[in-house]
Amino acid sequence: MKVRFHFRRCTVWGFALLVMSFSVLAQSVRGTLRGHVQDQSGAVVPGASVTIKNTGTAEEYTTVSDEQGTFQFPSIALGTYSLVTQLTGFKQVEVQGIVVEVGKPAEANVKLEVGAVSEQVVVTGQAQQDVNTISATLTNVVSTRQVADLPLQTRNPVDLARLQIGIAVSGDNTRTANVGGLRGSATNVTQDGINAMDNFVKTDSFFALSAPSLASTDEFSVTVGTVGSDAGRGVAQVRMVTKSGTNELHGNVFWQHRNDWLNANSFFNNSSHNPRDIIRQNWFGVAVGGPLYVPKAYDGRNKSFWFFSYEGFREPFSVTRNRVVLTDQARKGIFRYNGSDGQQKSVDLMTIGNVKSINSITSTMLSAMPLPNNTDVGDGLNTSGARFAVNGADPSDKYVGRFDQELLHSQKWGFHKLEFVYNVADFVLHPDTFNAIESPFPGGIDAGQASSRTLMTAAIHSTFGSRITNEARFGHQRAPVGFLRDTAPKNPFFTTFASTAGTAFQVPSYDNTFMSQGRNTLVYEFLDNFAWVKGRHTLRAGMDFQSVTAITFNDAGIQPTDVLGTNSANPDGITNSVFPNLPSGSTGTAIANRARDVYYDLTGALASASATFNVSSPTSGFVPGATRQRNFKQRELSLYLQDEWRIRRNLTFNYGLRWEWEGVPYETQGLAIQPTNGIAGLYGISGVGNLFNPGSLKGTAPTSLDFVNGKTGKKLYNNDWNNLAPFFGIAYQPQFQSGPLRWIFGGERQSSIRAGYSISYLHDGFTVVSNALGTGTTNPGLIQ
Repeated sequence: MKVRFHFRRCTVWGFALLVMSFSVLAQSVRGTLRGHVQDQSGAVVPGASVTIKNTGTAEEYTTVSDEQGTFQFPSIALGTYSLVTQLTGFKQVEVQGIVVEVGKPAEANVKLEVGAVSEQVVVTGQAQQDVNTISATLTNVVSTRQVADLPLQTRNPVDLARLQIGIAVSGDNTRTANVGGLRGSATNVTQDGINAMDNFVKTDSFFALSAPSLASTDEFSVTVGTVGSDAGRGVAQVRMVTKSGTNELHGNVFWQHRNDWLNANSFFNNSSHNPRDIIRQNWFGVAVGGPLYVPKAYDGRNKSFWFFSYEGFREPFSVTRNRVVLTDQARKGIFRYNGSDGQQKSVDLMTIGNVKSINSITSTMLSAMPLPNNTDVGDGLNTSGARFAVNGADPSDKYVGRFDQELLHSQKWGFHKLEFVYNVADFVLHPDTFNAIESPFPGGIDAGQASSRTLMTAAIHSTFGSRITNEARFGHQRAPVGFLRDTAPKNPFFTTFASTAGTAFQVPSYDNTFMSQGRNTLVYEFLDNFAWVKGRHTLRAGMDFQSVTAITFNDAGIQPTDVLGTNSANPDGITNSVFPNLPSGSTGTAIANRARDVYYDLTGALASASATFNVSSPTSGFVPGATRQRNFKQRELSLYLQDEWRIRRNLTFNYGLRWEWEGVPYETQGLAIQPTNGIAGLYGISGVGNLFNPGSLKGTAPTSLDFVNGKTGKKLYNNDWNNLAPFFGIAYQPQFQSGPLRWIFGGERQSSIRAGYSISYLHDGFTVVSNALGTGTTNPGLIQ
């Protein structure tokens, strides 16, 4: 085993050195352009000079067609290009309007006519292939115009994922959609090449924690099915790219408004004499970009470009709640029910139990609850509904800035360009009705959520000659979010009432029992993309390193809670016989139990009391009032090699291998517990996996718990070195010289036959780790 381990390690480092010697690639947000040059007879034309120019920034790239008449630009900026082809003995051909998009290879074919180079043929948009004939991936790209024109009520570009086939959306919530029936962690979402997901609770497929702005999104692509070796951590790949400035100054100001003025009130609001729910949404902002130009000092056209956008959202909203409360008579101890004779009966609860008086503490709380205004919930006699509106606001502000600068442009040292993007998104939701942590009743203590998220990325794009490109990128995501009470609890304990608890309409307490919690997820990521066109092959190599940290706290349970009711040591003294004409069977039992619940609430009868005690350090023991804080960290490294082999002009074979190392996650403070010796410690001499004869339970192998992680030197489990993910794909464009098949497959229509196979390794959120460690309420070694 020792020799094998060292062999694997050497193999891994050898692979890493090989990749780094190429300067290395992964998760690129650049585009590719490929095409063929042929003459009027259809014969290939090698040695033709092909120059493309970005019509927005004037960036130029030049290459030469190979012996198959094929040319390729393996990594270029997104945008619209013009293509000029020249060769002695032929007319110069210019193709305009070639669109290069993220995640989707572009193809443009050129047909040369015999003539002088001084003559020019201009083709507008007809030479570009709309069908992917290069790779096996299935990618849908939403362009800038579509992003701006498609109706998006939420103005969240990630909602555009629902346009892709293979994505199942339940209702209107794209965030929780699934790809091919897979779980949420099967999707990898990136913004400008950087991990943009919620890496703590990674259960939603299409949730970008960085909260991209619609006004700043240039392109949005979704890739499903066969995923190439250059993309990892998901079967579906979602890529968002921020707009950049161009040589012309462009900008826009927008305001989008929704209002409830024309809405009808709901039936239930009308029946309770409540006003209609407020819907007054205002989206507003500005987006502007252009060249960096300082009069008489600096002209940055063709070299320096900037872009800025701001998007704000304001919405004073209201949400209707209908809580179960005691009626006025029930609060005085008068319990009513329908007897077996069909007549309404009443019983004074203060005369039938062991306690003959109303408790002043619980009575104050019950009196603070509003009186009923409807009978949609409750039994209609002792409990009914109190419908009211919860008013709140959820303002948000998003700022995005981007700067692109040409660093060097020389024939000897190549072309080098800097890209820098900075995103800030501020959110407030108060009270937090989304998670239902507002005050149960008007006038109580509310809880809300607030978050200020940032995502920064910097990249250097390099082109060496006409066939070698490299992209080096570094990014950082910071996403603190707090779910916080407005103030600490007013009472020394929470009280859980018996008569108002049970269904979704009911709450067990007058107090807001939610206690503050929050987290901050940090991502540091470095990736590098390298591409080399070598004859019929386009070789790609890449690396992607990520360090993800989650800092969390949770005050749940540290406030003592009293549960009203009864137990064997505190009987209520109530028998069913005290209720005249009580219906027989389960109906009568249910009535008597409802009466007991009201009795418990009025008298303050105590069934149980509880509080949560947390361990704050491996040596602290259980500390009253201490929060549950956990700090998780995990590092990952991915390497890959991939080749695009043009076997023939109309036949391309893609193949590659990706290797992923997912480091063992750990809790930095050492607040993680597992059985000594792992699973073997649980089963002892009976043997691992012997579920029906565990040695520890039979007293033959006592099992103890051990602190792991932190400074203990003990890991949760061993490193995994064999995560190899092969990829194969083929793309074939049928060509027929005559007959009906030529019209179907190779005539005026574009067609492609593609197939592929790939393996993907998924990355789960830290909640999977925390649940396995029992850092919730399930581990008695850390929480009591």
